[in-house]
Order: sequence, then C-alpha cells, then structure tokens
Amino acid sequence: MAINTEERRYEEERLAKTRSVINCLLSEKKAFFARLKEEVRKDRKTMWEEGHHVVDSFASAVNFAQQLNNLRYTELAAINNQRTIRKLEKMLDSPYFARIDFHEQGTPAAEAIYIGISSLPDPEGKPLIYDWRAPVSSMFYDYELGPAQYRCEAGVISGEIQLKRQYKIEHGRLVYLFDCNLKIDDEILQEILSKHSDEKMRSIVTSIQREQNRVIRDDDHPVLLVQGAAGSGKTSVALHRAAYYLYKERDRITSKNILIFSPNHLFADYIANVLPELGEEMVRCTTFQDLAARFLPPGLSVEDRHNQLEFVLTASGSPEDSLRTEKIYLQSTPEFLQLIDDYQQYITRQGKPFPDLRFEGELILSKEELRKLYDQYYAYLPMKKRLVQLQRRAFYLLRPLTKRKVKEYTQKITREGEPLAEKEIMARSRLALRKELLPLRAAIHSWTAIDCYQLYRELFANQELLTKIAAGRFPPAVLERLRRAVLKTLDAKILAYEDLAPFLYFRGKIEGFPRFSQIKHIIIDEAQDYTLFHYQIIKEMFPAATFTILGDSNQAIHPRQYRSSFEEIRKLFAAQNPILLSLNKSYRSTGEITVFTLQLLGETVTSKTEYINRPGPKPVIVKVTDPSVLVPALTEQLRSLVAEGFSSLAVITKTACEAQRVYEALKKVIPVRLITKEEKTFSNGPLIIPSYLAKGLEFDAVLIADCSRETYGQAEELPLFYTVCTRALHRLFLYYTGEPSPFLAKVNPELYSQATYPKQRSECDG
Repeated sequence: MAINTEERRYEEERLAKTRSVINCLLSEKKAFFARLKEEVRKDRKTMWEEGHHVVDSFASAVNFAQQLNNLRYTELAAINNQRTIRKLEKMLDSPYFARIDFHEQGTPAAEAIYIGISSLPDPEGKPLIYDWRAPVSSMFYDYELGPAQYRCEAGVISGEIQLKRQYKIEHGRLVYLFDCNLKIDDEILQEILSKHSDEKMRSIVTSIQREQNRVIRDDDHPVLLVQGAAGSGKTSVALHRAAYYLYKERDRITSKNILIFSPNHLFADYIANVLPELGEEMVRCTTFQDLAARFLPPGLSVEDRHNQLEFVLTASGSPEDSLRTEKIYLQSTPEFLQLIDDYQQYITRQGKPFPDLRFEGELILSKEELRKLYDQYYAYLPMKKRLVQLQRRAFYLLRPLTKRKVKEYTQKITREGEPLAEKEIMARSRLALRKELLPLRAAIHSWTAIDCYQLYRELFANQELLTKIAAGRFPPAVLERLRRAVLKTLDAKILAYEDLAPFLYFRGKIEGFPRFSQIKHIIIDEAQDYTLFHYQIIKEMFPAATFTILGDSNQAIHPRQYRSSFEEIRKLFAAQNPILLSLNKSYRSTGEITVFTLQLLGETVTSKTEYINRPGPKPVIVKVTDPSVLVPALTEQLRSLVAEGFSSLAVITKTACEAQRVYEALKKVIPVRLITKEEKTFSNGPLIIPSYLAKGLEFDAVLIADCSRETYGQAEELPLFYTVCTRALHRLFLYYTGEPSPFLAKVNPELYSQATYPKQRSECDG
C-alpha cells in the first residue's frame, strides 16, 4: 500500500528522533567505556607496582584476591559495555525494520510497536523499539491485519493488528517503507532472495516466515526436531533460535552455554556472522570428531569422516571395497547399536572375578560381599565406576588394620633399641607397612584396570561370543564378514570412522560418559548425517541440555550409511517430550532451479514442497563431447558469470580427488581456489569444492563438473546429487561426457536447457 507524503514525513521524523536517542546512548556508553579502560589500566599498574608479587601472609593473600576480583569485575564490565556499543552502532545504521499498530482488548487506542534487532527505551523509559524476540513482536511474523494475540508472562494478550508496515533503512536513511496486508510482502522477499550471495550467511530477522517463527520461539518442547526442505532456512532458523534463547533465558544462558554441531569447520566459519549481526556473541561450534578426539586412548590412529566419504565415493567394487562398504552400513544400523548395548551389559553383568580380600589371614571383604556390593548397591553405576566404589570401600576397611600395623611396627622398632627420633620411627614403620601392603594394594587397584579397546576388540575376535551376543540379528555369513572386517582395522590399531561412535558409546557405557552440564542447549545441523550412536553419545554427554535437531532426509549425502529416520531419533528422546515440525517451503533457489531439483526426487516430494517462484534462467545440461575440453567449457562459463557480476561461484566435484584434478587444470587459465577438508575459512569464489564439503553452503552459480552416468549412476547417490544441485541460488550448470546420469531422466526436459560443448558447427556456419 502506498504511503502519502505526510506519513513519510512522520516516519522520517520518528527515525531522526530514534537515531538521536541512540547517539546519546552511544556517547554515554563510549565515555563510560573510556573510564573503564583507564580504570583497568590503573588497576593493573597498581597490582604490578604495589601488589604483593609473593603472597607471604594471610592478610596479603586476602588483599591480593580482592584486588584481582575488582580487576576482573571491571574488565567484565568493560567487555559488556563494548558489546552494548557494537549493538548500538548496528542500531544507528538500521534501528528497526517493521511496525505493527496493535489495539489490545480493553485499551482506548492502538500502540505503535516498532521492531528491531534490540530493544531501545526513550529518555522517559518508554519503549521506542521492541526487540524482535520480545513476545509482542511475534505478532509481526504470525498474523496478518485483524485479530491477533501473543503470549507473555501475564498470559495470552488478545487484540487487533490495525497496521503492518515495513522499512528498509540503510546507513540511517529511510530508503523506502510500505504497508502490507501479509506478514512479509512478496516483493520484499523477492528482493532479499534475488541478491547475490555473501561470503557469510546473513540473518533473516526481517523476513522470518510464520512456520520458521514457530520453530524459533517454541518453548514447550525440550527436544525440537525439524524436517526441512533444501533452502527452507533450517540453519538460519537454528541460529535465530539460539538468539531467542539468549534473549529469553538471558539470566541463565550465555553464548558459552550453547553448542552447535556442524558438519565441518568450513561450515562453522560460514555461519559465524549471523549471531553477531543480531547483537549476540557467536556460540561455540564443534564437529563430532573434534568432540571424540578428546576422549580417545593415546596412540590410536583414527580415520576422519572425510576420508571415509572419499573411500565410499571412489570405491571400485572389488571384494575388499565391497566388504568395507558393507561394514560401514552395518555398523550404523539400529541392530549394531543393540549388539553393542547387549555386549556392554554382558560385560557389566559379568564384572570381575572377586577373591576374598584378606590381610595377614584376616578377612576384610569376602568375595560374596564384593559381589553383592557390585550387583546391588552400585548397580546404578557403569561398570568402572562400580569398581571404583568397591576400591574405595576396600581401602576404607583397610584403614583400621593399617593403623594397628603401624603401631605394631613402631613398637617393634622401639624394642630393637636403636636410638631414633619419633619421626624417624614413624617413617620406618610406614615404609615397612607400605612394602607389606604392596601386593594387596596392587590387587585392589587392578580392579579398575579396564582396557575398553581390547574389550571392544574381543567381541569380534571371539567368534562364539559374537554369535551369542548378536542373537540372530544378522545372517551368519554377514556377521562373519563384519567380524573379519572390524578385526582387520582394530588389529592395525586403526579406528575406522564407522567404529568411532560405536567404540565411544561402548567405552562410555563401561567407564561412564564425560558430562558437560554447563551446556544448556545443543543445535545439531544436518541431522540426517548422524547415526543413532552419535545421538546416544551426545545425549549422554550433555544431560542438562535441550536440543534443536534439524535436517532433511533427502540430503543424506552418505550413500552407504544407514539413514536414521526422524521417528527413530524422536523415540531416542521420548522421555524429553520431543516434537517434530516441518519446514516445507523453499526460499533459496529460483523457481526454475527448485522445480528441476524437486523432480529429481519424484512426484511425492515435489507435491509436498512449496517454494517462492522467483524467476530465473533454466538449469543448463551441457554435453561435453570429449573429456579433454571439460576445462575449457568450465573456464568459459566461469568467465561469463564473473562478467555478469556474480562472485560466489562453485565448481562442485563428486570427490576431493576429482576436485584436485580440476583445480590443477583450471588454475592455469583462471583464478580459482581449491577447498579441501583442512579449510577453515569460507570466502567467495570461484571455488573448486568436493560434494560433501559443499553441504550447507550456497552459491550464486553452481557448475556440476561431472553428472555422467559413471559418476552419479547408483540409486544410493541420488541424495548426494540432489544436495549439490540445490546449492545454486541463481544459476545451475551440469556437465557430462558419455551418458548423463539416470537421475536426470526423471526431470521433464522442458524444465532445463540443453547445450553441447564445443558448439556443433552447421553447414551454414561453413
């Protein structure tokens, strides 16, 4: 709806007033920050020049501790003040992006509610801007004009939205504003989506959709599972949900209490700017392998996930490769999880053989008592912790005996008549007793000597035991192949990636899992790439955390791993009131690219997925007449795209080996950057990147280097192919030699253009 001149003048005056308030606050905060910095400098100087470098008395220790606490308090105040300054500077540039006029039931008039990235009061304390995460702001995302409500601490507040207005404010200037009947005007959304890709993911706070807002603000479910189509904003929603937690639980949660599991370090860098854009500190990111590395036995060689994927994607089909790919699948199944669970229970029930514990013929603990303590009193503990408790009990019962023996040795040494001081007599007595007790103490200490690696290996080394524990879960021939394949790597002191999670789970069940109770919320992105082992381990390690778990089963990039369903994940968290929500609308790609990629998946998925019909060129499938001209074909297209103004360009290969080959050829004719698994920073291209590292990223234009039948020909690889195609925002090009991938046969030929390289010359050209 058009805005008249008077309305625009009012909004410009209101913007000027708001920026004036922000400027005043900025001046105050900057002056305060300068004072704090000077105070910190003086305190540090005082502590260095006048403080007690050597604490030589209780009084000096107290004084030093007080000085140190004061310094830390001042430094913390300075850090918090600096964070506020950064937030105000962002607000000065763009204070707010929306307004709703809400007439609450029972009040005389509507209130104009301006919404921005953070709250701002005027000098009288009245709100000039509401934080987008405030309860009242949720109505902007959830309602059109008319009846509306929001929930807050006072209960449900009902009323009517009489106006919805959106703004584009840049560098403190009102670029445009408009009134809209819908939650987010299609024209504005189209403008946002049609922009070129940035080097880092950006916040979506101005364009959050109703179904996304529901996920972001869900307060009722400690475990929230989100199935979302490619381009539905899953990662952005997860980060905005983290920002919501930091706002709503600000008295209990800081950025240090939230942890994101990301697919790789490159992706962690790609998303690093979203929370700072919203005025919050970025939360910590990790990969599962990084977490696992902290708890593995020393000297153990561990395969990383990228190497495993590279093996799977280049496997030759030889008997040896087939055995490994079968092993990878079997070790990620629920049946294998149950096998490991049953084995650890068997080991725990079995315990250790306890003999009577005696000292000089005197019974301290009978084997029956030890067994009873192990089986009943400590049954709530994992095996190793039970044994630690038994150990403590044994040493506790030894104390009276050791005191008696020390006394006996003292008397004996005294009777021998050697002139010794009392301290020397006690020292000799204790030394004699220590030597006498050495075998007994060693026996007690041996109770807790558990080698989980050898126990894990024993399951596969002992064919009879494995058959017994497996209890018919796998056919005998399959179980035997699995047994031999696992033993092969374990005997070489190599933990294959598919063994990593099962081994950590087994070890945690035997020894007890490390606990990180300071983590209050966990975000797991790309949920479909984790096995049930991973979820079990993360659940055990973070007992105080709530969870947001997001993924898309259609983007399971591992062609040989068992694909855990959201229903299986939900059952695992059944005690924590989980809920599964869906994000079925795609916003990333043009309508042409979206329809093309959806047809790869078949009619069922296509009919369930909505999308923004942003127009653009059709995807182009290019037949390369000879492999030797692939590099010229890619070079020509990249140069053309750069000339059009695109900077975020990716040539996506299936494997890292292929990426290396293409890079070596391309770098001779055009500036390109090769992305490897070691890469930790993301920047715009042109890039050469393997398929599994492109996951979660997006680019203005994507060139699939090889979509031939030979490269993408097996049914299990369809999700990987779909995933790389959906990385494209505006342009998609697919190259092949020989025969195209059979996946392309599913797509209506009218949905893409076809070309040949080099172009075929006609007789007329001659």
